[in-house]
Amino acid sequence: MRAKNIMTTNVLTVGPNATVKETALLLAEKGISAVPVVDRDEVVGIVTEGDLVHRQELGSGEYRRRRSWYHIVDEEEAAAAFRAKAHGMRAHDVMTRNVITISGQASMSEIADVLEGNNIKQLLVMSGPKLAGIITRADIVRALAARPEAAGTPLSSDDDEIRMKVIEVLEGIPGTSPWLTTVIVLNGVVNLYGTVEDEAARDPSRIAVEKVPYVVRVEDHRAVLQPYSS
Repeated sequence: MRAKNIMTTNVLTVGPNATVKETALLLAEKGISAVPVVDRDEVVGIVTEGDLVHRQELGSGEYRRRRSWYHIVDEEEAAAAFRAKAHGMRAHDVMTRNVITISGQASMSEIADVLEGNNIKQLLVMSGPKLAGIITRADIVRALAARPEAAGTPLSSDDDEIRMKVIEVLEGIPGTSPWLTTVIVLNGVVNLYGTVEDEAARDPSRIAVEKVPYVVRVEDHRAVLQPYSS
């Protein structure tokens, strides 16, 4: 199983000039813990819940040297960075600029090591310079929950073959695509997560997947894509 197998592909983003209020509303309303900041198709940062914890509006914006700031050796530099997050009004003021990314081919072991080693809750998945998806700890837990009870090994090569055929099928169906869908295959059971562009695409794509050789059953968890309007 690779990063591309479990990542969320329908990634919500904000521009660098989005207000802190707009960004906080997006996190709260969509139930997500972070949102990438994208400028002209380039990822320039990420705003996480942690970036919004210490804010002047909440009375938590008074600077004190904290463990999370120990990576900045200079005290004045640390204080300036803290004040920017506490008082800044735009995404580019509060975002974390040192964005940790991974490729879609990264293994589950690599994903776990990067998340744990950097003490982060989400990881951006890149395809070259382009944002391809995002992985959170919740995505890993969901992949674990989809495994059969007491399964002790990763996906079999047979399941991987089925998954590739499912992706090929989705590429040819209007209203859906592998970029909008996370496909997980376990013992021939296909689980579809993500979104379809409209309700009319759901049943035809599910039926087409059911006809893929050696597919035992299809569990369709996809939602209809709802565009975000600010």
